[in-house]
Amino acid sequence: MKHLTAVLIMALTILLPAAYPAIAQDPEVTADDVVDRETLKAFVHAAKAYLDNATSLSEYLAILQEFRTEGVWKQGSIYLFAGTTDGVLILNGADPDLEGQNIYDLEDANGVKMTQELIAAAAQGGGFVEYLWPNPEIEGDTSSLKVSYAIPYSTLGQDFVLGAGFYPATASTSVEDRSWGRLKSRPKTILGTLLKE
Repeated sequence: MKHLTAVLIMALTILLPAAYPAIAQDPEVTADDVVDRETLKAFVHAAKAYLDNATSLSEYLAILQEFRTEGVWKQGSIYLFAGTTDGVLILNGADPDLEGQNIYDLEDANGVKMTQELIAAAAQGGGFVEYLWPNPEIEGDTSSLKVSYAIPYSTLGQDFVLGAGFYPATASTSVEDRSWGRLKSRPKTILGTLLKE
């Protein structure tokens, strides 16, 4: 059922024209403002509040489309992502080609199963996870340090994980609640293989 809901949301996002007006909202913290953990957390909570204003499926899908578009919700390497609690990605602001894929077992070069860790952080009410991920602003990049924040989100009778991340200037950024490689196994997807290179 969860997978069916995610597939339905993705299909409708593609089929519905982007002309449906979303609820106008200027968040206090935009993607352009994200520079550290505090602003990242505020940004993700602002995105959740924005989604909570949707009163229909068409408004909800219009907001997801807005999250994919450069603007207040996506700026350079700062973008939102969302997935089901079983690892199916339904939104990736930087790479929509990843949407619809189950990335539950995806791991980085350090063995961090980032999707599982993000799901676990969200299940505890929200939390930060560090892992290696390609920075969309660096051509050919396959493994920059990324700090992401994920929270639980429920809509349409389904539980999701909503989050965003930023790429700190150095790997020595002071962070709390680190989660480096607590969960390990082999990569299960093509993207996982690329991240191991």
